[in-house]
Amino acid sequence: MDNIKESKEYQLAKDWEMAVNSYNFNPKRFAAAIPTMHPTLQQSLYRLIKECIVVMADDTRCYDDRNRASHEEAKRIMEYLNENGKYIPLR
Repeated sequence: MDNIKESKEYQLAKDWEMAVNSYNFNPKRFAAAIPTMHPTLQQSLYRLIKECIVVMADDTRCYDDRNRASHEEAKRIMEYLNENGKYIPLR
């Protein structure tokens, strides 16, 4: 990925990083906001989450005891998705 640090996706990831790096961030409240999104954008969010799981499951990336559980769970989710996952269309 060329110039990832100059992309809007990288900036969004860094903004998200700052938002969740707070004890006040509530994942359940964030998830509760999803149904208020347009259905197409809900699909886009799911595709984003799915790609995040792919990255988190990758054995070649660095992880340690702080994120080992999420890495192992992501690997199990990927096993399921590889067998049962559906194509998620843009629209």
